[in-house]
Amino acid sequence: MARTVFVLLIGDTEGKPVDLYQVLQEKDALAEGRAAGFQVEVAWATSFDQYGAVRKRLAASPVDAVVVEPASIATAGLVLKNLQGQTGLVLLNAWDASFEAHLVSWGNGLPAGTITQPQAEIGRIQGRQVSAAVPEGAKVLVVTGPPRSSAARERREGLRSTVRPDITLHTTEANQWSETDGILAFNSWYGVFKSRREEIHAIAGQSDDLAVGASKAGGAVANPEHARMFGKARLFGVGGVTGYGKEMVDEGRLVASVTVRPNAGMAVAMLRRFWSDGKPLPLQSTSDASPYPAGSAGPRA
Repeated sequence: MARTVFVLLIGDTEGKPVDLYQVLQEKDALAEGRAAGFQVEVAWATSFDQYGAVRKRLAASPVDAVVVEPASIATAGLVLKNLQGQTGLVLLNAWDASFEAHLVSWGNGLPAGTITQPQAEIGRIQGRQVSAAVPEGAKVLVVTGPPRSSAARERREGLRSTVRPDITLHTTEANQWSETDGILAFNSWYGVFKSRREEIHAIAGQSDDLAVGASKAGGAVANPEHARMFGKARLFGVGGVTGYGKEMVDEGRLVASVTVRPNAGMAVAMLRRFWSDGKPLPLQSTSDASPYPAGSAGPRA
């Protein structure tokens, strides 16, 4: 009988993916599931609804494993606490030291582990990209992901560690990772900034979508001088996926991005190896990230 894997990704209030990366996560999981002969089911939910969506699916019928990309550390904690020993689990793109105690004692011979993007390295790459492209004394608006997201926190810390010391960073937090969230985050920040006489030279979004959304919002402000300034600001993102970020870099709308590949298929492949040859899942696995274009981050220090 085919194994059943339930994949829950980050969605909006309508149960749709919040951005193109989540769509690619679905495709990645389904492709690996077909290769393995598994029945892979994919759903999306908001941070507030993710744990409920998992519980609802498990109540309907048993599954062999759950793959979750939690929208927050709190959601990941709920999943870990309440699913321990009941089914296999792979968490995507989230990590906290508190996870370890649950994972190492998961129990009942079930697979459990995590796969994360190299979040701090993503931030470090973006910091070098910004540093290579903006003038001395530049001021940069950084649009981060959700405040409770470990990815957003680690990317921000990574960027701060490599950005040139003469660069001033302004920061605004988005609720999620979409263009709409970038617009809302910009507008929240601009409510305070608009009274200042200060130039913004670049916008660095923790996703391509956030950078583009913030840029759109900047170009729509009522102050024509500010609108022109934001229209000239250089844009940096994260994602670099074909169909969105990569093309925006190629077309010159983004100066650079950090390519991060989907890893939901990697989770399914790890489960396949566990069930076929008993290979345990690593507590922490890391997928790849690279600057796009290749030379945009300059040489490593």
